[in-house]
Amino acid sequence: MEQISIIADDLTGANDTGVQFCQHGFRTMVIIDAANVERVGQDKDVWAINTDTRHLAAPEAYQRVYEITLKLKKAAISRVYKKIDSTLRGHPGAELEAVMDAWQADLALVVPAFPANRRLVVDGHLLISEGTETAAASVSLTPGDARAALCHIPTVLQGEMGRRVGQINLATVRQGVKELVAALEAARTNSQVLVLDAADEEDLRNIARAISHFQRDVIVAGAAGMAAHLPLAWNLKPVPNNPLNKKGAILLVAGSRNPVTAAQVQRLAEVSACQAVKVETEAILTGEPAVEIERVLQEVTTQDAGAGLIIIAVDSLFQTIDRDKVSNKGSKAIALALGTITSRLLNMRRISALVVTGGDTAVHVCRALEARGINLAADLLPGIPLGYLEGGRGDGLPIVTKAGGFGSPDSLIKVNEFLQQRMKSEMELV
Repeated sequence: MEQISIIADDLTGANDTGVQFCQHGFRTMVIIDAANVERVGQDKDVWAINTDTRHLAAPEAYQRVYEITLKLKKAAISRVYKKIDSTLRGHPGAELEAVMDAWQADLALVVPAFPANRRLVVDGHLLISEGTETAAASVSLTPGDARAALCHIPTVLQGEMGRRVGQINLATVRQGVKELVAALEAARTNSQVLVLDAADEEDLRNIARAISHFQRDVIVAGAAGMAAHLPLAWNLKPVPNNPLNKKGAILLVAGSRNPVTAAQVQRLAEVSACQAVKVETEAILTGEPAVEIERVLQEVTTQDAGAGLIIIAVDSLFQTIDRDKVSNKGSKAIALALGTITSRLLNMRRISALVVTGGDTAVHVCRALEARGINLAADLLPGIPLGYLEGGRGDGLPIVTKAGGFGSPDSLIKVNEFLQQRMKSEMELV
């Protein structure tokens, strides 16, 4: 099979997008550090690469992504999917431009919608539907309503790109594949980047069928939602998945300060009767990380050794704080400490699986364990993938990653139940 690559600006994005291919049976590896491109995953069908550019300035992000894309082209990767954050964080325009420049692409089709996680695109506006509202019902919102729109995607992209950005509306997407292909061909005469509306899975399938009519030098970009339909768009054939066969305690490391994660961790702690061990971030930020790490490890050792769950979470999840006051440097220090705690715990307790929230936390946990990559296996919930660490001291260890804002209040409960049941039954993942 031809090799394809996902280019994502953080680790959780690489994971939740890569697992969409894994669900179709493709051997998928997440490459944690882009420096390892061409050194790992040679036997895999899909490389999901973490460029770690979310927090860089736009020119630096452009340059790193450009160089990585050139390496992929030299490595004979046949297709590239540029993963864009589902809320357009980072520098999606600059990074897409870098991919197009390096790939020498004349056209990019951008589909940021992720209906399974309530991210919709209507009239070019990114909307986040509320509560249990269905995607179809959300479309009834007035297109472009500033009260409902998170941002106008073509405007965001155009602000970072030299190429002209155009738009294909929802009515055109829903006319049919033949009509959509004709509209895309007509629009590309004036625009080199086209943002497509989508509000449900059928919209994404229509777009995928339309993409199948375009050549390989056309770049496709978007969130994990569109990635799930790329095997259809690119006519890719699947291969088998991996088994989950480890036993022991599940370790949840919650580093994201997102209020969505806070609610999920608190619900899990209540339902499981597992008391969360809180990491005092102020101690780390004031220059005493080693002392705080030892305190956390000591507290974990006092918990019931036979418990099936360990929760380690930053204390800011349980407080009302101004998240903007924590600098990128401070966030890195906290993530480094969480990585060290995880690494040390693997020497102290039998850990059967990791669950990690937050992109920075996930990458530092993987680095602390000296993992070379993540072999993806399944999407446990929309945007919440399961994989297996490759290399390092956690080789073969199951790992579930979750972006801070993803999931419903009971998502971590469901993840824990899934892992506990699988570990108990030692059944194979299908």
